[in-house]
Amino acid sequence: MGGRPRDWQPLAYSDPVPGDPERVANLGKKLRKTAEDLDRQLRNLKAITEVDSWDSDGGREFRRRATGCEGKLDAARKRYATAAAALGDKVVEAGGSNEDKLHARAKDYASDLNRAQEIADAALKEAKGAEGDKRLAQSKLNDAESDGKRKALEEQQKSAEDVIKAAEEKIRAAQRIRDAAAKRACDAIDDVIDGDALKDGFWDGLLDDIAEITGMIATICGVLSLLVGWIPVIGQAMAGVLGTIALVASLIGFACTLVLYMRGNADLMDLGEAALGFLMIGVGKAFSKIAGKYTGNVLKRLNGLKDSKTPGVGKAFKRNRQKLNILGGQGVMKTISMTPREFGKALSGPFSDLVSKSGWKSAAENMRTVFSATDWGLARDGIRANGGILKSMSLVDAEVAAGLKAIKPMSASFPGISGLNGVAAKVNALTVTGYVVTTGNIYLDENTRPVF
Repeated sequence: MGGRPRDWQPLAYSDPVPGDPERVANLGKKLRKTAEDLDRQLRNLKAITEVDSWDSDGGREFRRRATGCEGKLDAARKRYATAAAALGDKVVEAGGSNEDKLHARAKDYASDLNRAQEIADAALKEAKGAEGDKRLAQSKLNDAESDGKRKALEEQQKSAEDVIKAAEEKIRAAQRIRDAAAKRACDAIDDVIDGDALKDGFWDGLLDDIAEITGMIATICGVLSLLVGWIPVIGQAMAGVLGTIALVASLIGFACTLVLYMRGNADLMDLGEAALGFLMIGVGKAFSKIAGKYTGNVLKRLNGLKDSKTPGVGKAFKRNRQKLNILGGQGVMKTISMTPREFGKALSGPFSDLVSKSGWKSAAENMRTVFSATDWGLARDGIRANGGILKSMSLVDAEVAAGLKAIKPMSASFPGISGLNGVAAKVNALTVTGYVVTTGNIYLDENTRPVF
């Protein structure tokens, strides 16, 4: 491919017949070798099944299974052999004149690609020579002293233009040869795949389609659930509905991939990505709930602190102050005021909601909120009260944002509690963690991965 011309003026801006016939032929050789290896293994398998001396339950069972595998092994051999023949395992030169090359008998893709490139290269050489003649005639035409001289130069220009036009047609002919060769190769491979024993059945195709569609739904709904939580009144309900849809879709996709894997039509990587995508959506959803629980704990302690300021309850005040310092400034488990067991339960919450009565009851309530005209009106009023959409938008959802808004004036009354300074940062950190985990599913989805 490195020997191809780079300047295709005056015929084209780039190589009109790109490709590397030798690399195509090398691939054909590899496919041919694989077909030969499969053929050898097929003969060995047949030889083993014809051995009668291995007369035992194990031997009979092996022969039964081996006989069942012969058809698929032979189908695989045919696929490789057909692909090798369609691509070609060596470049065969057409030979002869340019006209002979144009009308030569079609061979395999590698040889026909090489023939098309030779035609195109010859056309380029002719066009460049004609372009030089045309420019030379043009330069002389300006200085021509007689009509006869001018007419001769004009004819020379027209002759050069005719050569260039003929070269352009040869380029188109070369492209037709290349395209026809590519179509023959594709048709041959498609034909052998469509009619062999390895063809996927209707259910395999349906499962694969469902897994692809549900994966896209899970990705879209999972991301949308992160973007709507800030909306007053209805935001949490919308996020809950979208999160549930994403989780259910991801679970269906995983189930389909698992069946395909068990049938041998998906690999372990596909299964692992489907399982990880399901887990990431659920865990991301859980972190949003954890952020809300954390905010609620801070508010609870602040209210307790406020109440305990009256005389005679100094111990309660001290206890709440200590808890607030822990909530605002220490490690993850202490920050969210959870034991490891409670933290694990929170992470598994979105998954358990799928099979619990309370989870589906909550989902039904979210649906009623989302489709309530009254709640949409309250959401609109809430956005207006906050100063519009831009001022209303927040990293955290509406409930958590409301909690932070309530915490801020209350914490100003207790400047000696340093832990309160880290509350907002902790809430944002928990929320961002959920964002990162959920949006990580975008990369796992092969439909959106090329964007990265």
